[in-house]
Amino acid sequence: MQVVTVILYGVFALGLLVFVHELGHFLVAKWAGIRVLKFSLGFGQKLVGFKHGDTEYLISALPLGGYVKMAGENPKESEENQGIEPGDYFSRPWYIRVLVLLAGPFMNLFAAIFILGLLYWIGFMVPMAHPQIIQMADASPAIAAGLQPGDVITHLNGESTENWEIFSDRINTLGKEQAGKALTLTCIRDGESMSKAITPAYNEEVKRWQLGITIAPTGTNILERVFVGTPAELAGFEIGDKVLAVEDETVWTKYDFQQLVWPRADQETRIRVERAGEVVDLKVKPMAQQLPEEGKVGVIGVGFKISDKTQRMQYGFFKSAQLGVVQTYTISKMILNALGQMISGQISAKDSLGGPITIMRMAGQEAKSGAKDFFFFLAGISVMLAIINLLPIPVLDGGNIMFFIIEGIMRKPLSFKIQEVSQQIGFFLLMGVMVFATFNDIYKIIAPVFTGGGTP
Repeated sequence: MQVVTVILYGVFALGLLVFVHELGHFLVAKWAGIRVLKFSLGFGQKLVGFKHGDTEYLISALPLGGYVKMAGENPKESEENQGIEPGDYFSRPWYIRVLVLLAGPFMNLFAAIFILGLLYWIGFMVPMAHPQIIQMADASPAIAAGLQPGDVITHLNGESTENWEIFSDRINTLGKEQAGKALTLTCIRDGESMSKAITPAYNEEVKRWQLGITIAPTGTNILERVFVGTPAELAGFEIGDKVLAVEDETVWTKYDFQQLVWPRADQETRIRVERAGEVVDLKVKPMAQQLPEEGKVGVIGVGFKISDKTQRMQYGFFKSAQLGVVQTYTISKMILNALGQMISGQISAKDSLGGPITIMRMAGQEAKSGAKDFFFFLAGISVMLAIINLLPIPVLDGGNIMFFIIEGIMRKPLSFKIQEVSQQIGFFLLMGVMVFATFNDIYKIIAPVFTGGGTP
């Protein structure tokens, strides 16, 4: 039953986002006056359909997206049929054809913005947590006060700081009201509580009172997520595991874990967890990942529980729309960064690349975690589809866009032979990647059966 659920969520996610992509092509083709012969929801055998004008609208048997068939979109067919007819795809200027191709990826980006904006507008529950210091600026009030990265701030002037997201605003407000006066922070370091007096400084650049620290939610040392296809899944980590130590170094929070695991990229690492009252040692090899400000770090693919206590997060319409755009931009940067690292060899494609099976498994995992996580996942996959389709590889939208731009520069199209050979090369390249990704998917499912989960 669980497998069926995973497949259903995976089919829904991929089918919806591919259909949205094709809808973009369809709408702009219609706007450009190109005759669209078929527009199908799904692939394969026709189930039902009707014709309106030049277009036959279909629902087909395989619900993995859809397709658009435009008149004269195959230049070879146009040549064989004695030329290009009015309303054919190739009867339109090269820049109009580029717009038709761009419409698919941009529809996926718009879908991501819409999904994320809608989530922020409707609202969702977020866990409450105290702020933890991740970094400190040079010559900052935090350094002068004796604070350290890893310190968990539990109270500010005697009031709890469990809503970490408003901590910076509280510092700014108190800095305005009590300029030059010291504030009292209560912190936990290595399990021990301490108090520190600290005076905020005014930052002219951002026009705010600050302590000179970067913070993140503290969280716990209990695993809430074990991501599909990651070293953690292969090593047998489970949701609910309490991480006790990394190579005998005690772990209190996610920050402690990161500081111990990040330096161990591609090194076998022993991690001790508590599971159902028993202590288990697991061996895992963190995969290398290149972070913009940290360089090469090791990650295993887990998410830590932040808190049982939650609070509703909800924004107004315009703020939600802005957050939708910002989050989509952030996701795009992350995906482009990961692609760049795979192409340059900075991270292993074997560790990072997933195919349709992984996407389906991830869809099921996110759906199980709740509607919020599933729709955030859906937005991420939508952005990924947009970026992949814009890659300059023949058979993808980006490859054809490249051909048409060359046509615009040269003022004549590339020969059909060059386009045909390029399309064949692009096809075999993509098929090779798909076969590798699918093999990788299957390996990540069966590997734990042969490697075992760990030793008590």
